Amino acid sequence: MSSHFIAEPFDALVCRKSEAGVQSRIETLTLEHLSAGEVVLRTRYAGVNFKDCLAVTGRAKIIAGFPRIAGIEAVGEVLSSADPRFAPGDAVLVHGFQTGIAYDGGFSARMRVPAAHLQKLPAGLSPLEVAAIGVPGFTVAMALERFEANGLRRDGGPIAISGATGAVGMLAISMLARAGYQVAAITRRPAQADLLIKLGATEIIDAEATRSTKPLEPGRFAAAIDNVGGATLSWLLRSLRDSGQLASVGNAAGNAYEGSVLPFIMRQVQMFGIVANAPWPQRLRLWDRLAGDWRPDLSLLQIHRIGLADLPAHAERQASGAALGRTLVDFGELS
Repeated sequence: MSSHFIAEPFDALVCRKSEAGVQSRIETLTLEHLSAGEVVLRTRYAGVNFKDCLAVTGRAKIIAGFPRIAGIEAVGEVLSSADPRFAPGDAVLVHGFQTGIAYDGGFSARMRVPAAHLQKLPAGLSPLEVAAIGVPGFTVAMALERFEANGLRRDGGPIAISGATGAVGMLAISMLARAGYQVAAITRRPAQADLLIKLGATEIIDAEATRSTKPLEPGRFAAAIDNVGGATLSWLLRSLRDSGQLASVGNAAGNAYEGSVLPFIMRQVQMFGIVANAPWPQRLRLWDRLAGDWRPDLSLLQIHRIGLADLPAHAERQASGAALGRTLVDFGELS
């Protein structure tokens, strides 16, 4: 790869902070503007997550220091590397490690990444497939591995998935169904019921049902993955069976929820949080499973590929809950 190609200017969505708040706009940069790292990438895809949209729109304090390029995950091609583990042309993945928060992230046509944050793509998955699975699929894998370590069985009852038409929800339905579990999909978009059933859901629950305020609901679910928070999380806790488990992975409806000790005392339920960062042994293990027995059916996932110029408007829509499925910023073909 020529030094000229590496050094040429590129576009990125830069978040800056002023007294008026966070403003995000596309700027033309060079590598010298980026945070430090031993490996220079040409970005191929950057997944757009709810957290990214909060950062870009300034709706929540996500970014650790400004200016910053947001984007907590990316798939790209190595252009140059000072680390012998990576060579020009390698297809690589980065997520976690404060990417897009304390380090410049994926909403940039070029990235400079610490080598310790990078991994080569798992065997058997293309760059587009890895990007489509991305942080949402890795989050589901972390939850499922913990469920199973805690004794979840395929015949133990259904697993409830809230926010079912989002990227986490759709990937969770597909992955859990393919792994042999029954899945109950909770959605405020009943018009998407047919799609959720095709993904593998065996039951569709209108999100209006979660408005109930009974101290305990009938014990319906062996486990739940909640991407919503608020009243939905409370309802799911009250709806778990004895020794049920709940993985809290998102907060689309807010950070707070009204809880009761009754599910914990009367049914001995467990609740734990998931953040899509993991030590390397677990990270590699889960990506191997995502390429293998936990591989989702991506043919039915609603994958939307947008350009960088479309990202600011899309971030507003997704932060407001108007997006469906998985959105990727597509920077063009790998060379």
